[in-house]
Amino acid sequence: MNAPVYNFINWLQVMLTKLKNGKFGLASSYWAAYVFGASLFFIFGSRAVDNGQWLLYFVIMTGMMIYTMLLIIGVRANYKGRQLWKVMSRTSSVFMITNILVGICTLGFVY
Repeated sequence: MNAPVYNFINWLQVMLTKLKNGKFGLASSYWAAYVFGASLFFIFGSRAVDNGQWLLYFVIMTGMMIYTMLLIIGVRANYKGRQLWKVMSRTSSVFMITNILVGICTLGFVY
């Protein structure tokens, strides 16, 4: 294995270990998880739209909505500060607006 690939794999293992052990803040952890899921939604959703597989696209979109709701439930369960309602409303609004924008981008493959 060449050095750049080995260094990346090593870095990734260190970051995942830190994430698992709670070394990052709540916001950083959940944003990283959201960006990962949104990236998968964009990649696979775009491919499904490009191939005209609309049923698969709706399944992927439903999966992304469920994933987003699980993340929001996780934020609610792990937030220990004041004004939980404010954190929940802002987080859910931003996640859902971003989902809409990513969904529009995936539909950009319709000619």
